[in-house]
This record gives sequence, structure tokens and C-alpha cells, in this order.
Amino acid sequence: MNAATARTIAARAALLLLLGAFSLGLGGCAPAHIPDPAPPLPAEGKNSVVSAARSLTGVRYKWGGESPQTGFDCSGLTWWTYKQVGVSLPRISYEQYEAGQPVGRRDIRPGDLVFFRLPGNPKNMHVGIATGRDSFIHSPREGGRVREDSMDLPYWRDRYIGARRVVKTDG
Repeated sequence: MNAATARTIAARAALLLLLGAFSLGLGGCAPAHIPDPAPPLPAEGKNSVVSAARSLTGVRYKWGGESPQTGFDCSGLTWWTYKQVGVSLPRISYEQYEAGQPVGRRDIRPGDLVFFRLPGNPKNMHVGIATGRDSFIHSPREGGRVREDSMDLPYWRDRYIGARRVVKTDG
């Protein structure tokens, strides 16, 4: 078995465990050193990221939250979701913005991280996971729940600042 096949099997197993946990009912962003990148995730890995993120739809927002049991803030959602498929991301949104490789708006693919500028501190960013070229899943705000939205809604379109293609990292 080659390394790519092993990673694919591990990602699928993690997703199955995640979905199993939810079937049993277990189920603003938190304000560096970035690891050296390795090869990009295969397309199957990115689809696993989207599937894992979608399985969290409805989980409540919690500032600083980083699990389905406690809730998620935006960067906790992206951090936890990628962790399920074996990818290590920084925990905080503005650090995630430095991870991976920049992607043009027209080149966004499912699994890419998408970023939006929020008012106030320049490090105050919102992050989600692209589910298509014009849609993303995210944990929006206090009182909200993980959901999928269109990036073409005026609120998100006006605040969009970039996307990153996450790469597999050591550690």
C-alpha cells in the first residue's frame, strides 16, 4: 500500500468515526511559526474535509470553542475539521491565513479556506471552508450555529479578503 492510499484510508476512517459519533448524539473567531508545507491534499482528502465540515451543521457557536461537544468559533471549526483528516492548522484565523498557498477567487475549490475581514483589529478575520466556488461552511457568530452560506451575499462579498489552499504539514 502506498502512502497516498494509506492517507486516504485514514481520512475515510476518521470521517466514519466522526459520523458515527454524531449518530450517537455526541454531537467571532478566536483572535508564528508556520510549518513547512508538504504536498497538497489529494482531491479525496479535500472532499473528506467538506463532508466532515457539513456533518457539523447545526453545532452552536462558542467563542474559543474547538469541538462538537462544546461548540465552535470560526477558526476552531476549521482547525478541528482539518485535524480529522490528519492536517495540522494553526488554531487562530489570522495564523490560518498564512498557512497553505494563496488561491485566486475564481480558482477556489471545495476544501479551501476562505477569509473575510471583520471590523476593528486588523487581525480580526473570519474563516470558513469552501464547499464550492461561491459557498462556504462556517461558524458565524454568538447565538449562531455552523451553517453553509453563499459568498455572493453582499455581507460576505464586501468582506472577502482571500483564500488559501491548505497543504499537508508535518506535525
